[in-house]
Amino acid sequence: MINKPNLLLDSRLAAAASLVRDGAVVADVGTDHGYLPIALLRERKISFAAASDLRRGPLRCAMTNAQKYGVQDSIRFYCTDGLEGIPLAALRVTDIVICGMGGQLISRILSECSYTQNGQIQLILQPMSAVEELRTYLAENGFAIREERIACSKNKLYQCIAARFDGASHFYTPAQLLLGKQILQRGAADPLFAPLLQKYIQKTQREFAGKSRGGDDTTKSQTLLTALIQIAKKEGIDYACTGIF
Repeated sequence: MINKPNLLLDSRLAAAASLVRDGAVVADVGTDHGYLPIALLRERKISFAAASDLRRGPLRCAMTNAQKYGVQDSIRFYCTDGLEGIPLAALRVTDIVICGMGGQLISRILSECSYTQNGQIQLILQPMSAVEELRTYLAENGFAIREERIACSKNKLYQCIAARFDGASHFYTPAQLLLGKQILQRGAADPLFAPLLQKYIQKTQREFAGKSRGGDDTTKSQTLLTALIQIAKKEGIDYACTGIF
């Protein structure tokens, strides 16, 4: 391995990397420039990686970066959609990382890969949007959420989810689907919880107001908004209220 400084990840990718198990074989889907597997290999946290991306340009960049940091012999690259075409079983992949995509796209990728339905395989997911849709997919398709973390990068908040298949159905309240059961359990003890909660209160307020103006059914958004405000009060977190409650 080339004697270069280890690659520093931004807070978003670092949160995902922190959930990868020691000694893992990682499949990094949507690897972009390959930073996550390269950093993990440089730290000797993982033994091998498969890196995939749908776009050839970023994948070529990732290959160049792997050579730059001297880990090219420990990564295989795949230009493919999601997990399609990656020999997960042959490579003995243990941890699958999918970051930087919408929750619905991540759900689609998981639904198309039966390899994920193995209790020994860990999924590390960081949706850029539709986090509640992703948690709903996991809950309804036999995946247990084992860890959840918040990250902040470039003034944007992200949630990282670690899950494994257990074959059981799991129930979450609307607030838990949005914020994460484990994140809610930690509450204000996590310094990023308050801004995350405030973000979703404001978003739900806008949705409620929009539906009210349009004459649409506001029951769902009103129920969620009430639950979020109750959480804020319990945790002693300031929130901007529309005046309706």
